[in-house]
Amino acid sequence: MTYRNLMLTMLLGGMWHGASWNFMIWGGYHGLLLSLERMQRGRIRNVAAWQNPLRAVITFLLVSIGWVFFRAKAFSDSFYVLHQMFTNFHGSSLLLHRHYAMIAVSLVIALLEERWQVIDQIIEGPRWVQATAFASIALTIELFGVIDQTIPFVYFQF
Repeated sequence: MTYRNLMLTMLLGGMWHGASWNFMIWGGYHGLLLSLERMQRGRIRNVAAWQNPLRAVITFLLVSIGWVFFRAKAFSDSFYVLHQMFTNFHGSSLLLHRHYAMIAVSLVIALLEERWQVIDQIIEGPRWVQATAFASIALTIELFGVIDQTIPFVYFQF
């Protein structure tokens, strides 16, 4: 019953967002992922610490696939985007080498935080450590954030 309820809830969430097949697929896909996660929850007891980042990346990738259906205007657009995501590796990257470096640093910080609560140590540390950390965060937001473009609130389009 739990799996059925998860699926129905997500399908209703898809219908709530709009009357299109894209939203229904988005809801059904996320309902399926939630059901699969719930099935595996009791079976996986002792997971090695090194597997947690891998599991987070896999979860992120699976959820990102679902969001393609949410954001695409038409059903055919969803499949075009998915096809490009998984087959067209010959184009140029939107990210520069420094972006990959910042992503790597962010991942290392996240892993350190998971293991040794580094953020708490930074907050309690000397001012120069705090300033360096906050400057790094501001630089990352500046590089990756969309500052000069107005992005409408997603629910204004419904």
